[in-house]
Amino acid sequence: MPLKAELHCHIEGAAAPELVLRQARAYGADPSPFIRDGAFVWHDFTSFLAAYDFSAGLFRSEEDYARLAEHYLTSLAREGAVYSEIFISPDHAVKAGLSPKAYADALGEGISRAGAKTGIEGRMIVVGLRHVGVDAVEKAARFAARSGNPLVTGFGMAGDERVGDLEDFVRAFEIAREAGLGITVHAGELMGWESVAAALDHIRPARIGHGVRAIENPDLVKRIADSGIVLECCPGSNVALGVFP
Repeated sequence: MPLKAELHCHIEGAAAPELVLRQARAYGADPSPFIRDGAFVWHDFTSFLAAYDFSAGLFRSEEDYARLAEHYLTSLAREGAVYSEIFISPDHAVKAGLSPKAYADALGEGISRAGAKTGIEGRMIVVGLRHVGVDAVEKAARFAARSGNPLVTGFGMAGDERVGDLEDFVRAFEIAREAGLGITVHAGELMGWESVAAALDHIRPARIGHGVRAIENPDLVKRIADSGIVLECCPGSNVALGVFP
């Protein structure tokens, strides 16, 4: 089996249906609108987000998050993965009633447990959520820069790329870059090639999350290749959500 690495994973969205069902039972929640016959169900991006938010809302304690990371990385290892990077969001921590530090430490504990069982290695990329606003993204960047957690090695921005202008978020990325963190940013998923070009112009990332809409502009594809920018392509997600047929 070839060795594999995963570089694009929103950890709350990576909860397997069986784990979500377990969490739902523990918290007395009804999963039936979102899980049927052992699989998540949705019919458009809005219903996908509803299923995502339902699942994310079932992780509320430090042990919940440790269990989530352990379960996910262990499953990756079974498929031949030796390395994984997960996106973690301080905004999700706050929603769960945890401090960002407690949240990150708990996920790190889960990564360590999975590593002890399987040998897989994991790291964490702190992300700000674009649609929450500039101040929140800068706050996430400051947390990433000062976290002190050795598994936090990068900073990025996720969320709805249709909201806001990338140039407004430059300071957040400079905070992270000055702290020596790797830089990635979501672009070119819901929006076209212009979003990817703006990411290159304003953010100067080492990687771009998705980036697949760059294919709409051959000159941009060449620019990405010539610059050595890595695209974190997610074909399963793109097909499931209709980015590509």
